[in-house]
Amino acid sequence: MVGVQDEFGTCETWPFECLHCLRAWEQDYLVQRRPDGQGHDVTLWTRDGVAVPPPWSGAFCPECGSGSVTTFPTGLLERHGRTAPAGPGACGAGGRACPSRIPR
Repeated sequence: MVGVQDEFGTCETWPFECLHCLRAWEQDYLVQRRPDGQGHDVTLWTRDGVAVPPPWSGAFCPECGSGSVTTFPTGLLERHGRTAPAGPGACGAGGRACPSRIPR
């Protein structure tokens, strides 16, 4: 996972691989961490302005639709040259823009 802090949250890029068809790809998330008013922190994961489950929960392969998906340490897929591009609106290293911005 690669994280880049901005004024509205953290852009995180998570690498995945499908254990069924072996496709590798990256997903970008905007992560908001806020207090809930009762002394606890709440974490909101979003993609393109829509709330989504965290990367380790409920990921599906965009190629075959399988739910047998795993994540990898940061940089592993890049070293092996097997990752698909993150696509437009992605966030992360290299100055790419966050997928959406939610004001605090």
